[in-house]
Amino acid sequence: MIQIDGIKRQVHVKLTDKEYTMSIINDTRGHGEYKHHTGEIFPVEIAVAGMGHKKIRVANLPPEILDDTVRDAFAPFGQVLNIQNEMWARTYRYTVANGVRQII
Repeated sequence: MIQIDGIKRQVHVKLTDKEYTMSIINDTRGHGEYKHHTGEIFPVEIAVAGMGHKKIRVANLPPEILDDTVRDAFAPFGQVLNIQNEMWARTYRYTVANGVRQII
């Protein structure tokens, strides 16, 4: 199956066989070329999409809850790569956390 994401300028080719997927990446060394109809040649990266990574937004956590506590709470579900505090919009004068944490 082919999925085109025009906004991000990405094309996803969905394969069912993991060995075949890895053989394509190994054979191409992760690089390819696309020749546009105007004759321009664009470099293309060939890689496995970020499968397995999820972004979770947690709201209404008290600010005194440490990131390590959140990391420990999500550890049974997989490896926590990053925890970020979301901030109020830039239209406000100061950078203030809005109480939502994004966990990757």
